[in-house]
Amino acid sequence: MTTTQARSMSQTQRTAYARDVRRFLNGHYFDSDRDRRIRAFLHHLIEDNAEALTGTRDVAILTGPNVMGKSTLLYQVAYAVHRQHVGEGADTAVMARRTVTRTIGTREHQVHPTHTPVLLLSLEAATTVTKFNELVVEVLDYEKSVAKKVTALDLLLQHGVRLLIIDDLHQLILTEKLGRYALDHLKAVVTAVGEYGVTVIFAGANLSHHKVMDDPQVTGRAYELTVAPYAADTGQDAVAWQRFLKECGSLIAPHLPMASPGMLHNQLPGLILEGTHGRMQAVVNLVRRATVAAIEDGTWCVTEDHVRAVPAAKLTRDEYTGAARPAPAPEPLHPTVSVSHRERGGVG
Repeated sequence: MTTTQARSMSQTQRTAYARDVRRFLNGHYFDSDRDRRIRAFLHHLIEDNAEALTGTRDVAILTGPNVMGKSTLLYQVAYAVHRQHVGEGADTAVMARRTVTRTIGTREHQVHPTHTPVLLLSLEAATTVTKFNELVVEVLDYEKSVAKKVTALDLLLQHGVRLLIIDDLHQLILTEKLGRYALDHLKAVVTAVGEYGVTVIFAGANLSHHKVMDDPQVTGRAYELTVAPYAADTGQDAVAWQRFLKECGSLIAPHLPMASPGMLHNQLPGLILEGTHGRMQAVVNLVRRATVAAIEDGTWCVTEDHVRAVPAAKLTRDEYTGAARPAPAPEPLHPTVSVSHRERGGVG
């Protein structure tokens, strides 16, 4: 859209156009250097596990505060791996075509399990061994009763799972006996599927302070990836923050013909950081709302007034308490991403 076209639009036309832009931004994945680096690391890990000799495989643990974009990032990884195994370039020879026997009613039938290269599970509150097994069978579209007849491992292998993502690991309550049993069961499943080259990614909020990280069988051969809020405390932090804003600005610029090249990353980085605390969800919401507001009021560029008009994100309780006890700095992979590898034996 040109500046002339924008200026000639009526209020009704701007409102309709703003609605289209909002719909586009709502369905768009706001990518970043941070997320690309994490995705590349995970894809290399998946390839290494699939090609390695028989034995225990490494796992990944993705953690960080809430609303940092962890689950959204994992969905992008899951989509990519799924397309790799079922797309046009997929190797049909490795697709799940096993024939298994299933009892339906009173008769036995030979069936082909649906090929499911990626399985993403979100743990429920107070997950137990039974709940986990039922979650697996339900996600694979079986009745809960199947969990009593077939092991989770058998189902994962029969359906050709190559990537298992277990999200919301923080839901495990390890102070209770059933929670400890559930963790032991998860470790056994991880060890078993690893023998077949399957990669497991754990994810959850603030796992660095969770008792699950005290278990050497979980962290023994695990890469810990921490997704932290954007900040400007150091030069590297500021550069990473402004690069992300520049990428956001490039996305919305075609819809704002009066926007300057440095609209977000040069003119408004401090103000946006103050209102969002550097959290991915808050930043994305602010950019979306400010862009729509700039179209509707006819300014056609994001200003301080648009940014201030978006309600500031509130710090969560874990951020308040965590501020008083900063975690030790791990080996840096990126200003906002850390990876640590502890060589303390195998998983499981």
